[in-house]
Amino acid sequence: MSNTCRTFKRGEKVIWLKRIPGGDYVYPVSARVLATTAKRVKIEADDDGRIAIRYVPPESLQRRK
Repeated sequence: MSNTCRTFKRGEKVIWLKRIPGGDYVYPVSARVLATTAKRVKIEADDDGRIAIRYVPPESLQRRK
């Protein structure tokens, strides 16, 4: 398991920087960490009004302040 994934804990609230398909733009989405794997973080996010489960790279997450 990478050190980056280990830094996120289950239940932690984060901001997912969702990349817009076909572009370099991202926008913030509220999310909660469900689990971590060797290379991804499993999150539950409010994705355009729907609750969705996503596996995202840890580089696309920021801790909420």
